[in-house]
Order: sequence, then C-alpha cells, then structure tokens
Amino acid sequence: MYDTDVPLKGYEVFVMETDRLRLSVYKKSRARQVTDYLIRNREFHRRWAQTHNDDYFSVYTQKHYLNEDLKEYRAGRLVPLWITLKDDPEKVIGRVSFFNLAYGGMMSCAMGYHQDKDACGHGYMTEAVSEAVKMVMKYLRLHRVEAFILPDNEKSIALIKRCGFEDEGYRKSYMHINGSWEDHRSFYILDKSFL
Repeated sequence: MYDTDVPLKGYEVFVMETDRLRLSVYKKSRARQVTDYLIRNREFHRRWAQTHNDDYFSVYTQKHYLNEDLKEYRAGRLVPLWITLKDDPEKVIGRVSFFNLAYGGMMSCAMGYHQDKDACGHGYMTEAVSEAVKMVMKYLRLHRVEAFILPDNEKSIALIKRCGFEDEGYRKSYMHINGSWEDHRSFYILDKSFL
C-alpha cells in the first residue's frame, strides 16, 4: 500500500520508522505480543477504551482481529499500526489506527490511539501520531483526519493539540466506553496543501 525503504520483518506487511519507533501492520503471527500488551494494559485502558468482554484478551481472539485488520488494510479501509521501540521490537507499546477511510469528495478518515501505561511521559505517542498522520496524508492523499476523545481525558487532548489538531466541538453518545455510551470531543487536522 505504501512505498517504504524500511526492511520488513516476517510478521509485518508494512512498516514505517520514526526517530525512536517502529510502526507496523502485523500478521496474525504477532497475536501473542499484541495480547500481552492488551492484558498488561487492561485496567489502564478501561476508562478510555471501547467496551470488551474477557474473550477479547486471548491470543485466539487477537489472531482473528489481526487477520481482519490485515484484510481491511489490504482493501484500503484501515491502517492499523502497532508501535514498538526500534531497540525493543518484541514489546508492543501502543497502536495508532486510521479507519472510516472515505475517498472521492471526502478524502478523510478517523484516527484512534492508545499506549502502554509504562510508555507514558516519553513523547512516544506524540511522535507516532504526528508521523503517522503525515504518512497517511502523503500516501493516501487524505485532506482531513479526525480524532474523538473523552472530554475528561486531558492528557490525550493535550497530545492531539501538540500534533496540530484543532477542536471542533462534541459528538453526542459517540462510543460505548467502560459500560456506557459516552460523549466525545471532536478534533481535526487538514492537509494544508489542499487549501
């Protein structure tokens, strides 16, 4: 899907690198590493993440999700990037994904992200989001990327603003989070070359 000069590992179908990070689209063979990350961060993510049952936190289920992600990626409907440190490629520390890709007159998508509790405070997610947004705008020629954040998630709001996103208002009852439908704040960034 993208032109890259970074060599792929056997479990990747796409990879991009930043100064400190490796962002990859995984094959299902990485299900154990993804599951370890999700289990390790289950309580940390609970307040901010969509509602999942216990089955979600299994290698079996994550193989299915990775397989579906790969199908959607190859169809041009999803860009699911798992994040590791370049010097520790076995430990997943987060994910940034681009979904609801709309082409034609829209040329836009939504973006979501989450990271490891132990990776917070190092600027990794700011680095990942900033570079991944540039990448999808360049290779998919997207005009607009949107992000939706719970209103009380101040750290995530600060992060998205550092990455150049602007506040656009509220989405009522946008996502089922931790057992209930929650409003979200809406943010966007535009590819200025289209203006």
